[in-house]
Amino acid sequence: MEITCKKCSAVFRAVIDLPLAGPVRVACPVCRQQLTLRPAPSTEVTPPPRPAVKQREAVIVDEPRPFRAFLGAQLQKLGFKVTLFDTGEPALEFVGRTSAALVIVNVYLKGNRLGVDLSEDIKNDPQLKSTRVVLIGALFRANRFRANPTNLYGADEYIEEQIPEKEFRQIIRKLFPEVSPTVEHPTETLEHEDARRLARLILSDIIIYNTAKVEQGIRDGSFFDLLEREISEGRQYFDSRVEMRVRQNSEIFNETLRQFVLMKREELGRTSTA
Repeated sequence: MEITCKKCSAVFRAVIDLPLAGPVRVACPVCRQQLTLRPAPSTEVTPPPRPAVKQREAVIVDEPRPFRAFLGAQLQKLGFKVTLFDTGEPALEFVGRTSAALVIVNVYLKGNRLGVDLSEDIKNDPQLKSTRVVLIGALFRANRFRANPTNLYGADEYIEEQIPEKEFRQIIRKLFPEVSPTVEHPTETLEHEDARRLARLILSDIIIYNTAKVEQGIRDGSFFDLLEREISEGRQYFDSRVEMRVRQNSEIFNETLRQFVLMKREELGRTSTA
C-alpha cells in the first residue's frame, strides 16, 4: 500500500492487509512521524425494520375435544392466531369486537344458540362482511344437520369431522388464497377427491341412522361386524357412483371407514383417561 506522510510529504510503501479491519499505525521511514490508517466509512445503508405482520384472528366454537385441538393446531401452522370458545354467545361478542377473519363453528353447540344461528348472525352483520364461516358436521347425533349449510345459513364452507389434514388446509387456502406462499400440489385427481368426499357422506349416513350400533361397535371393537349389512349397502352405492378406474387402484371406501374408527377409538381413549 502506497502512503504519503502528512508531515514531510515522503512517499513510501507499507505491507498492510486490505481492506482494513480496524485502525493501523505506521511510521514514516524518513521523519519517523506516526500515522494512523483507518477503515473507510461504510456506505451500506441499513434498511428500516419491517413492520410486524398482524396475525389473522381465527375463532373455533366447539366443545373441548381432540378434533377442536386438531383444527386449532392446523390453523396455527397456517399463521392464524386461534381463540377457542365452548359456546356461541361469548364467541359472537369476540368476533364482533375483533372482526375475526375466520370462524369455525360446530352445527350443534351447548347453550342457547346453535352453530347455524351463529353463522347467520355473522353473515347478517355488515361489519363482518369479510369474516369467513366454516360449519362442522356432528356425526353422532341422530338429528344431525342435513341440509347444505352454504345455501341455508350463508356459511362459506362445511367440513366433516374426519376431514384429512391436507383437505382442511386446502379449504383454508381456498378461503384465504394469500394465507401461505407454500403451494401443495395435489397428489390425487379430482375424481379421487370426489370419491373420498362421497365415502365420507356415505359414512355419515351410516352413523346417523345407526347411532347406537356405531357407538357400541367403537367401544367393543365390533364396528365392522355390527354394521356389516349397512357397510355392504354403502359400498354398493359407492361402487355405483365411482368409476372403476378410480376404485381399482385404491381402497378409498374401506380407508375412510378405518380412519373414522381409529379416530373415534383414540378420542374415546383420551376421554376415559382424562
